[in-house]
Amino acid sequence: MSFSPTVLSTRKMKASVLDAVALGEVKLLEQDYILTEHLVFDLDAVYDYVLFTSQNAVKSVISQGYRDTLSNKPALCVGIKTKELLEENGWEVVAWAHYAKELAPIIIQDFKDKEITFFSGSIRRDLLPDAFRANGVVFNEFTVYQTVLNPIKNEQKIEGLCFYSPSAIESYLQQNSITTEVCFCIGETTAEPLKGVTQNIVIAKQPTVEATLQACVDYYK
Repeated sequence: MSFSPTVLSTRKMKASVLDAVALGEVKLLEQDYILTEHLVFDLDAVYDYVLFTSQNAVKSVISQGYRDTLSNKPALCVGIKTKELLEENGWEVVAWAHYAKELAPIIIQDFKDKEITFFSGSIRRDLLPDAFRANGVVFNEFTVYQTVLNPIKNEQKIEGLCFYSPSAIESYLQQNSITTEVCFCIGETTAEPLKGVTQNIVIAKQPTVEATLQACVDYYK
């Protein structure tokens, strides 16, 4: 009899994602451990370049009717999915990277003399703003969405967990513990809060949801 591991994804999957990954013997449970809420903001000053570090920021800007105002501004972004969403909505993405730590030196080298408007969430790392200040990059920032923890007690036996953000880990650990479960993480930044909690960490080859699920499938083959 083949082993059929049960894995909990800490966010619900879009049908397109599930269509892209053959789960095989993996039984996938899905629950949203974080929620996002768009924040109303007053777009009072926009510089020549716009910066997005997540799809949620792009969606908030679009939902509040600013796409036509901003899509003529060249964009910088973190994440291939963020890049794709921007391009689908009319932006020209002039620089991008998988991680903020990779994008920072690109901006400092190629866009240091440009002024940047940064659209961010309520929970973000200081890496980019700190790099900008240290290197004299002029920027302003709008907080356009809020991350809300949604801790839920898991009552089912699971062999694995899929995490896509540090906030999801924080939320999960408010109601649950991690013992023998293998933790599949979308990237290094997400994996950081698990250090000291577990050594059973697998990081996806690319920082995408699809690659995280694929890492899970490959692990249990």
